[in-house]
Amino acid sequence: MMKKAVQLFKHKAFDLRWALLSGILVGTSYIPFPPWALLFCYIPLWISVTADNSPLKKAFWSGWTTQFVLSAIGFHWIAYTAHEFGAMPWIISILALLLFCAFMHLYIPAAVTAGAWLQRKFKLSRIQTIFSIALLHALLERIWPVIFDWNLGYTLLGAHIPAYQWADVIGFAGLSAVILLCNAWIAAIWLGFRESSKNFVQIAILSVVLVFFVVGGHFHKTRWDQFDQEFKTTIIQANIGNSEKIQAEQGRGAQEFITRKFTSMTMDAFAKFPDTDLFIWPETAFPDYLDQRLLNRKHTQILINSLTGMDKAIMAGAYSRSPVLDPHRDEATFNALFLIDSKGNSLDAPYLKTNLLAFGEYLPFSEKFPVLLKWLPFVSNFGRGTGPRALSWNHGGQSIKLGGQICYEGLDAHFSRGLAEENSDVLVNVTNDSWFGRTSEPLQHMYMTLARAIETRRPLIRSTNTGISTVIWANGDLQQTSPLHEEWSGEFTVKYRKNAPITPYVKWGHFDWIVLLIALFGIVLTGALNARSRRP
Repeated sequence: MMKKAVQLFKHKAFDLRWALLSGILVGTSYIPFPPWALLFCYIPLWISVTADNSPLKKAFWSGWTTQFVLSAIGFHWIAYTAHEFGAMPWIISILALLLFCAFMHLYIPAAVTAGAWLQRKFKLSRIQTIFSIALLHALLERIWPVIFDWNLGYTLLGAHIPAYQWADVIGFAGLSAVILLCNAWIAAIWLGFRESSKNFVQIAILSVVLVFFVVGGHFHKTRWDQFDQEFKTTIIQANIGNSEKIQAEQGRGAQEFITRKFTSMTMDAFAKFPDTDLFIWPETAFPDYLDQRLLNRKHTQILINSLTGMDKAIMAGAYSRSPVLDPHRDEATFNALFLIDSKGNSLDAPYLKTNLLAFGEYLPFSEKFPVLLKWLPFVSNFGRGTGPRALSWNHGGQSIKLGGQICYEGLDAHFSRGLAEENSDVLVNVTNDSWFGRTSEPLQHMYMTLARAIETRRPLIRSTNTGISTVIWANGDLQQTSPLHEEWSGEFTVKYRKNAPITPYVKWGHFDWIVLLIALFGIVLTGALNARSRRP
């Protein structure tokens, strides 16, 4: 029995070897790895599923294998997070990772299976089918519900390849579509070489396209090299551990320790960087409410007394409590971003986080089915804000618009487009990545957040609890980055353009989906007409 099982496994593994290879190529080409296989990572999968009219079942399982492997490589930190954040035993945490890998990126097998079906239904050629799969993949990855909304476009920023500069036109999802279509193009050239040796024209054209995107991106950047305003900001990274964060959230004694740590580090940084205009604390750095009507609370008074003599503005992640809702209800508390002076006075109304993290900050479907909150009372259920909003900071005789993002919101391109449309001069992202340890997630999260600066052409300040904190200018120039899991403070000069123009991406969004859809219909129609003309 065991011998038969081993033989079956070997047979299936051999049958899915090209899908397995694609999973490895994609997984090892994403951040933090260099994008060494970026232009051919999906080719083994696509070529294997379009050969000899293989069954749709095989196409699906081939795509599933690819997405499982790349998910296990790229998102291995899910297990660590389940253990650290969810307090699950390691065996359960590993099972959570396996479930994530099994279901989270099903748009990959969906695109492959749909492409294989189109091949049979409309008599598409093998090359037409591969391009159809690439187009379907590009379209589906934009609408598929995922927790960590990644795509291959981010690898360009992570590797500092200037092609990422085109994101202000088509977004990083658009860059991902270009990469997928290059994969299809190279696959077509490969198949053409097997049938004919006269494909050098195709190679030349593809080379010109790639040079245009890379070299053209370098020159495209130059229009954003001009700035007319600047200010100095200092980021405070206090490196608060998870146990202290949990104790503070539950009101079990760590609030004073955390408050004093942030205030003492801020005063030390003020002595070191006296010309700083704005200090920035990360997500939920202040472990209590900062609302104006609640300034008499113990920890708020500690903050005010500790910052005496520092006449500077502070942007701090903290909690806000609704004055309307019952304070004993979970929904009455918000994850918020405050802009205050050193006496705790609000310089503008706080921003309340809108895009909440499933299971970490809200229970999915609980808004329609409140009974779920009674069944699962241990799941946090924060109040939800009303959307992107810029905070106004009066500095140097002018109003500077600071577009706040709290953690997860930095991954939402649509959210940052909204901040740009609110005339934000600078984007500010506050984050707590302490739940991910020393995995690849902090680096992935950093680059995916910094991408919003390129799409909107607004500088972005990223302040984190444990790293990685940094600043990126609107032209894509990345400044110094903080170390991971260390106490640190750093001063940055934030250069920006007042009333910066709205980018095509902010104005139109992912308008290129129309082009992708038209191209897909064109391929299907062409294949169908050609098949019809071949009938006797």
